[in-house]
Amino acid sequence: MKKTTILFLIALISNILFSGCYDRIEIDDQAYVMAIGLDKGKTNFLRMTLQIAVPSASGKSSLGSEEENGEGEGPKSVTTTTVETPAIYSGFNMVNTYISKRLNFSHTKALIFSSELAKEGISEYINAFYRGREFRNTMFIGVSTDSAEDYIRKINYVLDVNPSKFYEETFYSYLYTSFNANTHFFNFYSQAKCSCSSPVATLVGVDKIGSLNAYSIEYSTFMEKERENYLEGDFTAGNIPKEYKNKTSMMGLAVFNGAKMVGELDGQETRYHLMLTGEYNYSYLTVPDPESEGSFILLNVKQSRPPRHSVKMMGDTPIINARIFLEADILSIQSGINYEHASKMHKLEISTEEFLEKDMMMLLQKISKDYRVDIVGFGKKIKGKFMTLDKWTEFDWKKKYPNADFDLVVDLKIRRPGLIIKTSPYES
Repeated sequence: MKKTTILFLIALISNILFSGCYDRIEIDDQAYVMAIGLDKGKTNFLRMTLQIAVPSASGKSSLGSEEENGEGEGPKSVTTTTVETPAIYSGFNMVNTYISKRLNFSHTKALIFSSELAKEGISEYINAFYRGREFRNTMFIGVSTDSAEDYIRKINYVLDVNPSKFYEETFYSYLYTSFNANTHFFNFYSQAKCSCSSPVATLVGVDKIGSLNAYSIEYSTFMEKERENYLEGDFTAGNIPKEYKNKTSMMGLAVFNGAKMVGELDGQETRYHLMLTGEYNYSYLTVPDPESEGSFILLNVKQSRPPRHSVKMMGDTPIINARIFLEADILSIQSGINYEHASKMHKLEISTEEFLEKDMMMLLQKISKDYRVDIVGFGKKIKGKFMTLDKWTEFDWKKKYPNADFDLVVDLKIRRPGLIIKTSPYES
């Protein structure tokens, strides 16, 4: 090979290798979208809200949104814009015409739909995001009980310097509260497409009251469960009795049939859903005292083993067996009864199992008979019994599931009594 040919090849390869940054975009030239909200449009098909991070303000002490701080009152960690648009990507083009930086969605953490839009169906929007190269499968899917725009604009990042961190930590709070679930975009998409299960999305909302003095028990769901008082999870997002600078909340699940919302679960029902699916980690659980009416016992409950499910058919009726394995530590005994004693502890275990089984059965009846969807994924257990996809499709699990009968067993063991080995009443 001639020397000139070698030099030509070296020059050609060098040009290829050193031209990799010709289409670069500087970080400072991009606007990173943290959250996207979608509502029904007033003047067009869609009303889209984008919450964009302001990097220059993210590390400073003045946090919150521009709605809280007001214009010109110091650095803001996010800015929010809303447009009316015929489609999602059309809206992105419109926003790019009046902001100074190019929109970037590689760090988008939350995709929020209004319940109004979700009840009409969101398949076209889910497909659009799934095709987008910048959107990550780890985005969280949420449904707002109010408008998605109102929810996003009312968020106040009280404890977080980075708005991205706020979404991560609040959506992952199910790991220690059990009041929401792992609703990543990919989980939602795959379950919505699956013939053996149905998807859920985290329920979010704006507080309906401004003061605890104005709170009414009508905001709670405990009366539907034949209780005399509400427990910590008997609420949905926006209805929690609280006062806080952040006027938004997250509790419960939106239940979908395919890509259409068909109902809601409150925080307590969401906890049982996690126990049934095996995604439950741990949380504090309040249960009635079996020997003292009106008193409660507080337990720290965690999943000891994954749940066991089995499905068999009797004619066209699915017989579903589910066994849940839990263990608990005693945290508080209001009545002062010595439940640390072996005989008393066994009685507490049995009463707690009965309490959980009753509530869990109510949940199973609700989702199978009222909503007619399999959000637990029992269908996966029977799908493997079919040799071909055609036979499984012909079986039509989603049509048979509402007729299901359930055999549920909760197995709970109390392991530790905390730092007190014997409860005794206080002297007076």
